[in-house]
Amino acid sequence: MKTDAQPSFGFRRRCLLPSVLLVSTLCTQAWAQWPTTEWVVMNAEIEKPHKKYEEWDTYIAPLGERGEIAQKHETVLKAASIWYQSLGFPEPVQKTEDDDLNVGPGEAYLGHLKRDPGGAGSSHTSDGEMLLTSNPGVLSADTPIWTLMKASAVHELFHAIQDKMSPPLTPAMRVAPQNPQCPGPRDELDTNLSWLIEGTAAMVQIRWLEGTEDVSWDHPFKGSHRAAWVQTFDQSLHMGALPAEHMERAKRPEMTALETVSWYCDYGTWYFWYAVGDMIGRTDGERVAFTRYIFEGNEPWADGGIVNVDRGLKAAAANYNAIRAYSAGLYDLFPQFVAQYLTKDRFYGDLQQVDLGAPDIHRTTSALTGGPLKPLAARAWRVRVQLPQDASPIPYKVRFTLDAADGTDRNDLHLIVEDTLIKKPMDPTAPYTDVEQIGPSGDGVADYLVRVANVAEDAAETENAEFSMRIEVEGYYGNEVTAGMPSGDVGAIAGELPPGFAVRGPPQWSCSGGASSRALFNLVTPQERGRDIERAVPDFVRSMTGVADQLDIITQKAERGGVVDKATAQQLHDKLAEGRATLDSTNPAAKDAASKARARQATKINATFVGSNDDEMCQMLLTATLKDPKGGPQSVAGAVDKARYPKDEAPVFNLEVLQQAFFDAARRGFQADPDQERESWVACTMTAEEQQKVRKYAARIGCEPVLCSPGRLTLEAAEQGRIAGTFEFDILRERTSGRCDTPLGRDKAVGHFNVHSTDDGYDDDSLFGGVAISGVPLGLKGSAAAAGAMPGAPIFESGEAMSDKLGDALDSLDLSDF
Repeated sequence: MKTDAQPSFGFRRRCLLPSVLLVSTLCTQAWAQWPTTEWVVMNAEIEKPHKKYEEWDTYIAPLGERGEIAQKHETVLKAASIWYQSLGFPEPVQKTEDDDLNVGPGEAYLGHLKRDPGGAGSSHTSDGEMLLTSNPGVLSADTPIWTLMKASAVHELFHAIQDKMSPPLTPAMRVAPQNPQCPGPRDELDTNLSWLIEGTAAMVQIRWLEGTEDVSWDHPFKGSHRAAWVQTFDQSLHMGALPAEHMERAKRPEMTALETVSWYCDYGTWYFWYAVGDMIGRTDGERVAFTRYIFEGNEPWADGGIVNVDRGLKAAAANYNAIRAYSAGLYDLFPQFVAQYLTKDRFYGDLQQVDLGAPDIHRTTSALTGGPLKPLAARAWRVRVQLPQDASPIPYKVRFTLDAADGTDRNDLHLIVEDTLIKKPMDPTAPYTDVEQIGPSGDGVADYLVRVANVAEDAAETENAEFSMRIEVEGYYGNEVTAGMPSGDVGAIAGELPPGFAVRGPPQWSCSGGASSRALFNLVTPQERGRDIERAVPDFVRSMTGVADQLDIITQKAERGGVVDKATAQQLHDKLAEGRATLDSTNPAAKDAASKARARQATKINATFVGSNDDEMCQMLLTATLKDPKGGPQSVAGAVDKARYPKDEAPVFNLEVLQQAFFDAARRGFQADPDQERESWVACTMTAEEQQKVRKYAARIGCEPVLCSPGRLTLEAAEQGRIAGTFEFDILRERTSGRCDTPLGRDKAVGHFNVHSTDDGYDDDSLFGGVAISGVPLGLKGSAAAAGAMPGAPIFESGEAMSDKLGDALDSLDLSDF
């Protein structure tokens, strides 16, 4: 513990002292030569017992058990001094044997054994006094708390080094705002600098133990049985808070030694500093030495020291040649910390629970979930999706959309789903989305940990953020109405179509689904099409940059896990850097294409509806071109003379129904199944001109004319986010091979649809893969990208394509142990 006159506490795998000396050349500057690395730890007679902390004038060598404790501290302090020196840290502000700060020839640094053996803590004061625990538990180290606390001297020595690196820090600490959410065991409070001073010292203490014990510490919230400090991360990093149960323990005088490990909550930020070292450090030494760049900052230490922290982290990343994803200081590192490290619910003191069905939607705002999001803070949701009991094998999609409220810069908000930091769209008008794909599982449940983090590119300028978030399962819904299907002619719209869809006809043309049926549709106006084209190249660049960053992270973890060697990892990093350099978000041709798209007068509808027929899956596919650039209610024929209209602007519709047999055939490669013979019914639509030609030809050969109506699609609604209407057209059974080619049967296909979505015209089409460029669907990641389905086209079951299997394998690749 760092104090003004006040108490506190105190590395990694195989980082034993000889190897430490070796890696130090990779640090920020030349080694700092300390005047001594020798230590003595003494007892003393109390001269001024009225003081808050003991002060000695006469030092007495401890005897017996206290002598053993003193010897253990001396051994640790000497080894730690050699280690710190090798990492380039300056000598400490520490009193010596003659009770001053000057190290004379042959002098050693002086530590004091605390008179009272009851406490577990040690402390260091700004005037160079080090008070070390005299509790016998430090000798046995046979409990979790003492396994941690046996290195408390390493922690206190780091405080002495902090004083040397940044003399202004101590006076800044005296006037720093206190944190009311962090009461200590003596009713003292942390300040907004404690996260830095105590958090880094706690991190160094744990790194030391990892190196000397050859263990990995990890975090108690992730199941580690090693003692470590904890805190929650809903609030600003520099104004931490204890979990509720630990807050109560801190108020109880009878709390156990293990419970005291929570103490002041800003010790819990050790995990942030630990993660930062993992991310930007290449060696065990750099994972500690990066803190030098922070404490050597020359800006004022106001407002939690964020300016110096941010600049120091950027400088360390540059000097250590950190990968691009970790190079921009707190703007990169804090969201990645949330994504990769804060992966358990217990890290969030106010976790929001969201339960959804399929289809379903949940809307929320910052105001509904605790108010504005503080700087350098995260807000979390546990999203649970319950799939239907009869869930089809077609993948379900869950979309998370984040937007900033007026007055908040969206670039400051960071969306994190599970362990992935989602890339922001380059177009500020495009939704900030992530789409996850799920298939039916044993219990039909999918869980997601979703977070929003708040940090600006200039971290010190981060302000409170207001936001909204939408979580959609499928994203397309039956429109709830009060009346059923109108009787009589289905082409006569009553304005109260039932939700979902239905098509009736012969078995081959029958398919239906109610309010919970699955649908996928897109209504694209000329304006939206132009916007999609403008977004396409920048979003492709964004997606590829995100892929490169993720591969960088995976490569770094693989190298550390021994999966690839250092040279191979560097080659991969270099290739990814070359690839990023070739990406260009500007494309003059796209602007010209966007202008041409906006000049068109037709609106397009593409829709796929998934339902059932005789307990088997079926799909209805609809495509339509409308004669109004904004859509709207209208009627469209199934057959028109396209020569009368500009290219691709003829108002016409087409509808198909695909039964399970089609998908079975697709799985076989469309090879015939000798065990199945089905009637073949085909749609038939004709313009008046085509009808006249058929009549003339039939009369000439002496046959009855086979005529079909133009068919009709009558739209009650055709707008952004909703399509509803009825349709009818003729269908004919296979014709004979006779001279007159008379069909074996005639019928009508009639039906309706009534569905809506959250699409407001600015949607990025991410629920069905986005705009595909070079075969890469945008807006999705992993297996979802591989299985991007387009409205108006069949949706195949999960696993029917090899690309889907590859995507699933990549998604399930677990490199967390690397």
